[in-house]
Parts: sequence; C-alpha cells; structure tokens
Amino acid sequence: MTHTPLVATTNIAPVSGASVWRWLALFARKWVNARKLSRDMEFLRAAPRERLEDIGIERRDIDIICREGRQS
Repeated sequence: MTHTPLVATTNIAPVSGASVWRWLALFARKWVNARKLSRDMEFLRAAPRERLEDIGIERRDIDIICREGRQS
C-alpha cells in the first residue's frame, strides 16, 4: 500500500498561491479594461453632435469602430 498524495496521482499540477493571485490580478485588470472600453463606447454613442465636432469625430466613424473595432 502506498501513501502518495492525491496530487501526485493526477495529471493536474498543483497550483501555488502566487499563481492564483497572479491570475486574479490579471483577471481584474482585464475586467477593468473591458469595463472602461464599454463605458467609453457608451459615452461616444450618446455624446452630443457639438462635442463630437469639437474633437473631430463623425458619428458614423463611432458606429463603425464600436461595431468592428479599430483598424490598425
């Protein structure tokens, strides 16, 4: 009879606490960036025409970029 721990008998590597915290930090950063992008898109979609003219953006450009993403 062997007394090997369960982790040693599975194909899943043990997860260290540091890697869990790193993953949580990356997840939070991605969530914050996605939230900011969503907020900015809603701001531009609802912006008055005068404000868009001040910054030099046309409404059709906003619709295209929000739908398809920025073309590099």
